[in-house]
Amino acid sequence: MTSSTIDYHVTLIDESFSLPDGRNFSQYAIVEKWIKRTKLSSFKLGIIPEEKIYESIDKQEAINMSHCYFKDFSLKKYRASRNLKDNELIIVNSINASHSFFESESETDFSNAHFTGEKANFAYSTFHLGIVNFEYTRCDSELNFSHAIFHAEGATFRFSEYNHGNVDFSSCGIDCIDLTFVSTNFGDGNVSFSQCEFHETNCNFQYAKFEKGNISFDRSIFKGENIDFRKVEFGHGKVDFRKVHFGNGNVNFSECEFEDGKINFRSAVFGNGEKLFEKVHFGHGSISFNDSIFGTGFLSFNDSIVDELTFINSRLGGHCDFKIKKGNTIDLSYSIIKDIIDLQSGEENVELKSLKIIGIKNMGKLFISWEQNNTFQLINSQQESSFDHKAEQFNLLKESFRANGDYESEDKAYVAFKRNERKGKLELAKKKGGLGLIWSYFQTGFEWLVFDKAGLFATSPLRVLTSMIISLIAFSLLYMILPNFVHADIVSSVDDADQLNLVQRSFYHSAITFFTIGYGDFYPSGHVRWLSAVEGWSGVFLMSYFTVAFVRKILR
Repeated sequence: MTSSTIDYHVTLIDESFSLPDGRNFSQYAIVEKWIKRTKLSSFKLGIIPEEKIYESIDKQEAINMSHCYFKDFSLKKYRASRNLKDNELIIVNSINASHSFFESESETDFSNAHFTGEKANFAYSTFHLGIVNFEYTRCDSELNFSHAIFHAEGATFRFSEYNHGNVDFSSCGIDCIDLTFVSTNFGDGNVSFSQCEFHETNCNFQYAKFEKGNISFDRSIFKGENIDFRKVEFGHGKVDFRKVHFGNGNVNFSECEFEDGKINFRSAVFGNGEKLFEKVHFGHGSISFNDSIFGTGFLSFNDSIVDELTFINSRLGGHCDFKIKKGNTIDLSYSIIKDIIDLQSGEENVELKSLKIIGIKNMGKLFISWEQNNTFQLINSQQESSFDHKAEQFNLLKESFRANGDYESEDKAYVAFKRNERKGKLELAKKKGGLGLIWSYFQTGFEWLVFDKAGLFATSPLRVLTSMIISLIAFSLLYMILPNFVHADIVSSVDDADQLNLVQRSFYHSAITFFTIGYGDFYPSGHVRWLSAVEGWSGVFLMSYFTVAFVRKILR
């Protein structure tokens, strides 16, 4: 047993006793439930001689053990009394052991039992002390342990098979050192561990197998050091761990297989232990950890295959490894991040199509590679996200890249942020309509040409330099073409001693105007004047733009 303060006192009374259902007993037991020095309850239970139970098994009669007390009940003793093999399967027909009390200093043994009939019923029963052994049991119908209490050293259901009926462990109180369902086959029925309290119990479901039914651990509480679901096959039903409290134990779902059912961990609470979901095949369903809380312990989905993994409005307190093997969407929107979120592809690629980080509060670090993770596509592929939401996400990535010293990726994220911000403004103006739309088209067009195309928002000095050269050549060509249509000329103020032709004058005048040198040896005449003024402004702007972009690069 764990360190629970609950205890039971049993007193045997050598007097006749009757139950409301008409059964009579020559002895009865008074069972008192205590917590420290306070008695919580007291109830009377009939005592059935073991041989009478054995005779019912021999005859394959329905067995009514409800509201009874059993000391050292054991099918091993039954086999020994009948000279049967130690592991021979014993048919137990329509057993009803509800509201009963099983006590043993060593072992309460139902191992290798084959439960037949309509139901095997242990609801509201208590198993006290020793080991509770249901290993290698089989059940062809419903198995009911709802509201049962396991106040024992351990309880084991290893290698058991439950074929077609529902398996109900809901609202159980499990106060053991170890609870074991290793290699248990839960069959096609629904399986419920909802609202169970596992006290300080280590739970082991390794290699368990679920088939078509739904599986529920809804609102259960785990307080043990280890909660082990490694290599479990969860079948095709819905898997519900909603509002489960996992305590500070280590939770391990590594190498599990889920089929097509919906997997729900919504509003679950994970403490400071490890949370491992590594090499898990989550099937084609959606896995929701929305509104969940994760403590400081390591959380890992490394090398897993997942369709949609959502952590909307969750709190992630520890290092989170999201380097999945393959997936469509990881959604961390509106979550609080306190440590590391690692999505960065390493030796093996992270094959992910969409990453949603809308509205997150990042107090830690986000590790992701712009190139290897194809980060632009992760955000830009979000069909349902507005331009404003995409801009917000690229801005968050920009801040993250800067914090990590990845300045090249920071620049790329910044450009994506500004482009989506511009599109968002235009989209809003379209909704409003009116004269504001015309102004918005002009404003966004100006930003597109001057800030974006000319210099990638001051992130590329080479782009600005290229824009300068293109502008200088474009104005030179205009100086050559304009005189053919209107009065326009470039006049020498020194009698043109060098005898420059039209092409040479045009390029020379364009250069001294663009760089605002102003030697005075040539001056514009006619319509060339206003064109020269525009070029002078362009030159001042682009030279300043180049200075900003260049200094920004070298200072980092």
